[in-house]
Amino acid sequence: MLATLLLSGCTPTCEEVCVRLVDECGSGTELINTDECQESCQDQRDLYQKWDDGGLRDDFDASLECYRDSSCEDISAGACYNQDIWTF
Repeated sequence: MLATLLLSGCTPTCEEVCVRLVDECGSGTELINTDECQESCQDQRDLYQKWDDGGLRDDFDASLECYRDSSCEDISAGACYNQDIWTF
């Protein structure tokens, strides 16, 4: 239980999110594979780290947490997608 509480407070990695999206939920598999997802996600993360806009970084992290914590059905319905932060 403690491990779950500790993990839920951490922002997941792009690898964790992409495995969840592509491998577990099958989201976007017709457009992108897990490796491409990870590369795009990491590029996006790196870009936001260079910017002074902390709000975009926070929104990006919140989106990754949502993808980690939501059901595949909710993800498919667009619950975590934020068009202002995702370029893919």
